[in-house]
Amino acid sequence: MATEKALRKRDLILDKAKELFIQHGYAATSMDDLVRYSGISKGSIYYHFESKEQLFVQILLRQNDEWMRAWEEKSSQYSGFEAKLYGVADHLVDDFYLNPLVKVAEEFHLGGAEDSNLMEQLLEIVQAPRQLYRDIFADGVREGKMAADDVDEMVIIFASMLDGMSTSFYERSSEDLRKLYHRGVDIFLRGIL
Repeated sequence: MATEKALRKRDLILDKAKELFIQHGYAATSMDDLVRYSGISKGSIYYHFESKEQLFVQILLRQNDEWMRAWEEKSSQYSGFEAKLYGVADHLVDDFYLNPLVKVAEEFHLGGAEDSNLMEQLLEIVQAPRQLYRDIFADGVREGKMAADDVDEMVIIFASMLDGMSTSFYERSSEDLRKLYHRGVDIFLRGIL
């Protein structure tokens, strides 16, 4: 088991690497840059992370965990199934899609990870919010708004809709993006006809 000191060092590496990736982008940041910026030896960095790719994936995993914990904390503000759907859409706009790490993550995804283990971890990151959505849809079942056997499909459809709308991040202001997400939830709930 890792010691407290080793965990603090690992967290410091993650914090400093995140700062550098946000400042310079994924491709333009080297492990040597991280050594200079953090003051941590290359050997120590590689002790904790076997590659730059693995380091970045760990940053994304940590960011995703923080995003999900933040939703858990604020979800009680929303009463009912529909309010939670709008709330989680707002949470995406506020706490994920406007995060400066998002652009770096897209750069990383576009570069394509070749390691199958890294690809599995990236898939885990992308799919992690689905459990939150599943919890919201379980509320919909309890409220009698939908059938229990629809939950898994609805989660995939809802997640795909939100993920697809995220590509509008680059062409819309945060307020316009929020309106788009709300419109998406409206259409999801009520249809287009």
